[in-house]
Amino acid sequence: MQKNNIYVQDNFFDDNFIEKLQKEIVQLSFTSRYADFKKTLKEDNPSVNDYQRNIHHVQLKENAPVALEVREKIKKYFNYEVNNMESNYFLTFPNTPPVPHNDDFSTFNCLIYILGDKLMNNGTGFYEKIEDSFQLHSHVGFKENRAIFFDSRIIHSPLQFAGNATPRYIMTNFIDRHTYHD
Repeated sequence: MQKNNIYVQDNFFDDNFIEKLQKEIVQLSFTSRYADFKKTLKEDNPSVNDYQRNIHHVQLKENAPVALEVREKIKKYFNYEVNNMESNYFLTFPNTPPVPHNDDFSTFNCLIYILGDKLMNNGTGFYEKIEDSFQLHSHVGFKENRAIFFDSRIIHSPLQFAGNATPRYIMTNFIDRHTYHD
């Protein structure tokens, strides 16, 4: 496993587990991440606020069954043992501007597509910063039960701004510390 790489794993969860998760996620009450972040920010940061405006979330407890399952699957598929992880369900919608960003508050991100239409523009784009702009260099289409494991410093964005997109449910797992196994 090397930093700066992007790894994709289809069929991340077992079939029964993902089906149960899909039924549960649509029953949850999502809150505005923008409103929650605005309450905790000490100073107004327009880029953070603008980005968070498009996301609704449910933060999961560290010992939630799905978070524990994600830890096991990360070890199995990506050969990492997670020590500290913040997990959230996100609900995002189409017709938002691109929001290239990194999650440099964590070391790795394991993004899992839970429920939505199998469309390229429901997926995630990865960018390089060239001078003062962001250039899309890779994209991963949305497919239910697909996980993307990547270095949190890699700039990325939902592709829902590009048209032909629908709402999607995903799970984000921000990994702070990890132990590499040979």
